[in-house]
Amino acid sequence: MNKLSIRIDSYFLSLILELFIIFSFFIPYRNENNGILDFVMLCITFFSVMITYAGGIVIGLISASMTIFIYASYIFYMNLVKGVSIDIISYLWMISIPIVTLTTGKLQSSINIIQEKNRKLKDDYENLVTIDEATGLGNVKLFYKALEKEISKSLRHKSKCTLMLIKLPYYKEIKDIIGVEGTNVLKRSVRDVIISSVRNEDEIYTIGHDTLAIIMPSTEVEGAKVVKNRIKDKIADLNLKIKEKKDGVSVDTKIAILEHDDSIKDAVDFKIRAEEELQYDV
Repeated sequence: MNKLSIRIDSYFLSLILELFIIFSFFIPYRNENNGILDFVMLCITFFSVMITYAGGIVIGLISASMTIFIYASYIFYMNLVKGVSIDIISYLWMISIPIVTLTTGKLQSSINIIQEKNRKLKDDYENLVTIDEATGLGNVKLFYKALEKEISKSLRHKSKCTLMLIKLPYYKEIKDIIGVEGTNVLKRSVRDVIISSVRNEDEIYTIGHDTLAIIMPSTEVEGAKVVKNRIKDKIADLNLKIKEKKDGVSVDTKIAILEHDDSIKDAVDFKIRAEEELQYDV
């Protein structure tokens, strides 16, 4: 990465130097008789930089070659047919445009490489991240792995396993009222309520912006209902505190409970069936 950064800096400084030299030659050596032509070539030089940076070195070199061919043909025609002398600035255009195009192309290629590396690093980072930033709980990727593992354990040992989903209704409306940071604070408060209501062996995850999940090993539905009622009571206490402060929005919860059975295929099926149970919590 350091070598690539040095290369980008070198190409950038070279391009600036090349354009400076071209402009330095243009002012004192431009031909008064061909002033418009020289100005057009100066514009084409800057245009070559832009088209090469946007389209790549191949397109840049093709356009530069076409430009030089047309310009050289015109200059030599004027020299041979009309006897117009070829000035030093004419050679400058024929030499400088390919050089500037090549430098710009190298700069653009190096920048593309570093951008691609940054994209890859970002993708790798997102694949590795298993923590939800807002709540500090495991995210949906970790949830599915843990749930699949718990299902396997339940089938192997013929033990009970219950999944609880906790959904925050009107999440979008709450976010519109108190903003992103206020909503995150509220979600952390709900998280704290849940943590204080479950056992140490129960695993809590954030599986959506408005949904948390609890994997409850060795737990039947009746035991999960006790936890559900405990959470509901503590959410009610939380709402009282929010009303006392008068600077927040009350939070409601919909809680679904589903015990694993042999008809459930996998973790995804388990979660989907639990989500269907949310509609029955009113």
